Amino acid sequence: MPRFFVEQPLAGEFLLDGEAGRHGAKVLRLRPGEAVTLCDGKGTDYPSTVKENTGDSLLLRVGEAVPSRGEPETEVTVCQCLPKGDKLETVAQKSVELGARRVWPIESRFCVAKWEEKSQAKKLARLRKIALEAAMQSGRGTVPQVLPPTDLRSALEAAVREGEVLFLYEKAVLGLKSALKGTGSRLFLFVGPEGGFAPEEAALAESLGAKSVSLGPRILRTETAPLVALAAILYEKGEMEL
Repeated sequence: MPRFFVEQPLAGEFLLDGEAGRHGAKVLRLRPGEAVTLCDGKGTDYPSTVKENTGDSLLLRVGEAVPSRGEPETEVTVCQCLPKGDKLETVAQKSVELGARRVWPIESRFCVAKWEEKSQAKKLARLRKIALEAAMQSGRGTVPQVLPPTDLRSALEAAVREGEVLFLYEKAVLGLKSALKGTGSRLFLFVGPEGGFAPEEAALAESLGAKSVSLGPRILRTETAPLVALAAILYEKGEMEL
């Protein structure tokens, strides 16, 4: 079922215009009587039906509010060290689909990719659009944030203040399942770039209170590791149940 995020109060009839309205009217070609879902981006859905397709917008009849079923109670922030190419776009898209609450680009020692200040706004806008589209496609009740990039130390210091940190490190001896025992509902998952984390970065993380965690004997690509870990976390936390 098509899903659209809106900011206005919803009741009675609602005109879905702008880019979302054009997409529904021209691309999806929604017709009167077809069902859509409107979401306020705060965890509430509004089942709705198309009353009229105006050609570049949709006039909708809005139903009663219901809680969104797409939001996990466990809040996971995926802290992905900058990878090469378009891998960060893949991580952002799939992390949102799986249920991440935020995606946070991080600069670490072995990052080959660098974000120049003049291109940062454009790259963030691109990632946020990807997050929005992924949230629409996957039935999320919120649009996960994509935060501006920061350095590893600053991110770690902020993360340990706000929640608990799982630091993926190939030399760690603690498995993910064991690391999750007794953890709360706000987790920060740190994933290294193609070259992984330097030993001193792992030492820094541990000194600040992070848990160094292994995903097992196989070495995963930087764009694979966060998705495997995120799925495992949400499964272990019971977030994959209907």
